[in-house]
Amino acid sequence: MSRGEVWEQAATLARSIALQVPPDHRIGLVDTQDPSGIVGILAAFIAGRSVALLPVSGVNDPDLQDLAREARCPVILVGGMLEPVTGPSPDDPLGLLDPTAGLGPGPEASPEVMVLYTSETTCKARGVRLSSRNVASNLSAMLRFTAPWAPTDRLGQILLVTHSFGLSMALLALARENPIVLLGDGPPTRRLASAFDLNEVTVFACVPYFLRLMAHRGLNLGGDCAHDVRTLYVAGGGVTDAELLTLLPDYRGEVYLMYGFTEATAGVAVRRMGDGAASDSVGLHLPETYIDVVSPEGIVQRPGSEGFIRASTPSLMIGYLGEVPRMPGSPFVTTDLGMTDVCGNVSIIGRDSEVMNFRGNRVSVVSVEATVMQITAVLDAQLKPYSRVEDARCSLRVLAHPDAHLGELRREILGTITPKGLVREITFVQTLERTRSGKPLRQASPKERLGGSAA
Repeated sequence: MSRGEVWEQAATLARSIALQVPPDHRIGLVDTQDPSGIVGILAAFIAGRSVALLPVSGVNDPDLQDLAREARCPVILVGGMLEPVTGPSPDDPLGLLDPTAGLGPGPEASPEVMVLYTSETTCKARGVRLSSRNVASNLSAMLRFTAPWAPTDRLGQILLVTHSFGLSMALLALARENPIVLLGDGPPTRRLASAFDLNEVTVFACVPYFLRLMAHRGLNLGGDCAHDVRTLYVAGGGVTDAELLTLLPDYRGEVYLMYGFTEATAGVAVRRMGDGAASDSVGLHLPETYIDVVSPEGIVQRPGSEGFIRASTPSLMIGYLGEVPRMPGSPFVTTDLGMTDVCGNVSIIGRDSEVMNFRGNRVSVVSVEATVMQITAVLDAQLKPYSRVEDARCSLRVLAHPDAHLGELRREILGTITPKGLVREITFVQTLERTRSGKPLRQASPKERLGGSAA
């Protein structure tokens, strides 16, 4: 589609939305991984309606209708078509779901333009209400902080636009007037690898898990595929500089490491590898954003001391869906653990639920999983502590290559993990569920089917 066709379709759809969606209701959107998703978001903006980017797997997702009703959506936009939502919207006596109820009067006032959902890593997804000011300030900061793209650059999009990272990259490409190549969702394949070169993709964004899958499948970005990619954005945490060099041995372009969370629209800190910032950090906070580290009691920690990441930024949300809006200007304390150095560079240790104490060591669950996934016969891995108490041991669930000898693989895994004794049990499974962004789904899930043997 040309840029003119995108805006023409968006304007036409906006007229239908304005007729079918009352001003105090939202429009639900299902990402079908084609241009209609981006067109639908633009159409909602033009129509002056808030859009709820529903975290569903598709039109047949059993939670689709419930999520749409909870978000006060009379219609769902699927593939460019408006479909009615069955059943009434919930009562809303306080008007908390009214998209026009932004941050209140005064200079902070700004209407809601969308609802993004958190990633479901450790709990049910929560709707995050974002205002026009939130989205605009975050996009403006990214435009100022990252190097400009050339007119010939093309963004390769594998991330869903219903996820904050995927949406922010799509908006960045639109703002810079660069084409977006929709490569499709799912794990990397040879077909995807050839699509990079076929469509002359020069800018690519993904999570570390996707790079690990590429390496597992013998797809060498910048080596035997994706020869034109010159700018890579990586977000999601759990990757070191040394591992990136291992995963990208032949890549010679720029790499941006990003940290953010949905409550702040998207990214809040960015580092370009090689810019002099501390190794393994995510660099400095974006313009107009301030990050510090606090104790559980809210006391600011000194540089080099571990604590919870706290952010103050104009891109911070109105509030959670169905809850009283947050106080304008108040900072947001995350569940992410990290520290700053004397220069202000931010280092992320991991989520509070993903960092544990074991025999005097601070152990990152994500780092252990990444180490195990470097074993050739391991396709995926998930580490789960038995409890939150200190020195608790863990179970490790492993998705192994079909040809792997499980006994030998078990011995190799145990020889790789440090500290020794951390893993009490290894279970070989048929599948491991992950979130839309590729993060491990750490909440209990009935869908995970166990197979093979436990050792």
